[in-house]
Amino acid sequence: MSASTNAILFQLVNDLRHVLQELYNNPYPALQNPPGLKKRASVALILRIQPQYSHWPPNADSSNFEQDTDPRKRLEAFFDQDWVKYGDPEALFIKRTSRKGDRWAGHIALPGGGRDPEDEDDGAAAIRETLEEVGIDLTEQNAMAVGNLPQRLVTTSWVSLRNTHEVLTHADTVVRAKYRKHSTRPCNYTVSNES
Repeated sequence: MSASTNAILFQLVNDLRHVLQELYNNPYPALQNPPGLKKRASVALILRIQPQYSHWPPNADSSNFEQDTDPRKRLEAFFDQDWVKYGDPEALFIKRTSRKGDRWAGHIALPGGGRDPEDEDDGAAAIRETLEEVGIDLTEQNAMAVGNLPQRLVTTSWVSLRNTHEVLTHADTVVRAKYRKHSTRPCNYTVSNES
């Protein structure tokens, strides 16, 4: 591997370390369900560091990051290992099964799914769903939970198009989605005439 590739990987791992430390130190707020909405879903963002042959770990059982129960110290100890500093960061994505009638069929996604009544919280739902979908055990003995991703409220509304036909056929009508960065609100969709 070239020196420039090693330098890029070293910087990438340092950036990942910083992002994960920030995520741990500044968790996103929990979003409560609106009244009457009981469904919840959770996903897991799974990151790993693939060692390079030039910096292979001496022994997988000798990692001292596993000994500490404080997540902040475990994270520091993990990233302080030489093989991690020069490793190749990877993220796990899945491709959903293609099934007729499934609106998520064939999508690229993070592993996860709906929260079951027996799930203690969103994290437990993500752990269970990940094990079911890809066979990876994310319990504390096998993985390091660092934080939570921003939560989003996703709703579906049905609108009759019978009365909106005239509006939708005008050439100057634009359907526009407004997005607020770091917002826990759902996206607002508006129909407006732009002049």
